Amino acid sequence: MSQNTHKSTPLVSVHLLTYNHAKFIAQSIESVVSQITSFPFEIIIGDDCSTDGTSQIVDEYAQKYPELIKVVRGATNGGPQPNSIRILENCSGKYMAALEGDDYWIDPYKLQKQADFMEANPDFAICFTNTRVEFFGDTEAPYQLNDDIAKDVFELNDLIADKEVWFMGTATLFYTMKSIFPVQPWFPKTKSGDIPMIILAARHGKIKYLSDVTAAYRRHAAGASNTDHKDDAVFLENRIMMYTNLDKDTGLKYHDRFKKNLGGWYYLLINSKQYRDDYFKKLPKILKYIQLTYPNVPNLKIIIRDHLLPQQILEFSRWLRRNLGLIK
Repeated sequence: MSQNTHKSTPLVSVHLLTYNHAKFIAQSIESVVSQITSFPFEIIIGDDCSTDGTSQIVDEYAQKYPELIKVVRGATNGGPQPNSIRILENCSGKYMAALEGDDYWIDPYKLQKQADFMEANPDFAICFTNTRVEFFGDTEAPYQLNDDIAKDVFELNDLIADKEVWFMGTATLFYTMKSIFPVQPWFPKTKSGDIPMIILAARHGKIKYLSDVTAAYRRHAAGASNTDHKDDAVFLENRIMMYTNLDKDTGLKYHDRFKKNLGGWYYLLINSKQYRDDYFKKLPKILKYIQLTYPNVPNLKIIIRDHLLPQQILEFSRWLRRNLGLIK
């Protein structure tokens, strides 16, 4: 473990986000306190008012390692991003290492490896590593997320495409603190934390990939990625808000790509359970979709047939053609 037996300014702040992770949180914390480093680090645990026993486990570790662990909580459950910001407000390190309470680190030298690289390369804002993906409560075999990765240095340009880009395991992310904090005013409202944080941080420096497998990312039913419902307008409108702001915050430099990206989210929104059967509610979204994707509008015939023409007109057209003997 690090020589963190007395108070000193930490080089790294470990940002440990948790809510109802009673099954996993002990392993997560243990994987951090067992890190072997030549520098001091701190662990800031944001417990978002858990109700399943997580809070008691977290407090026990804080009592066991009072010089190492600080627990922060709000008065009520506020969601991942307000919880994340609360952690960041209490971090004092030059760097931030991200971890969620249902994931854990498997390399005791993870922090040392990433800090060594970042200290030697000040033009980088982010460092990430390979990740082992595990399936909790399932027989599916684990796999390594980045075995087929094409290169080891990335830039902002690599993160923005016609569709959503995600290839960095959250549990391996290591940032310069100045590149991520303070956060943008809209950030507390976004459902995704790592995607916008990576894009915003990449405005300040390059991204390094280390091939070492340093962390395990758990896939399970209660995991955050399994609450993303692409037929739900609440989730889709949140993504639209996020990418609209990212477009602005990157100076509209990638506006053409962001427009196509947003078009894809609007297409899903039109087909969401809240919009697909309400013609007048979805009409402005249809027009926005066409505006974003014009002149090469994908699925235009489907949009006209299934959404743009009112159902009554389609039914009348079928009735008329049937009565004229044009169709059987």
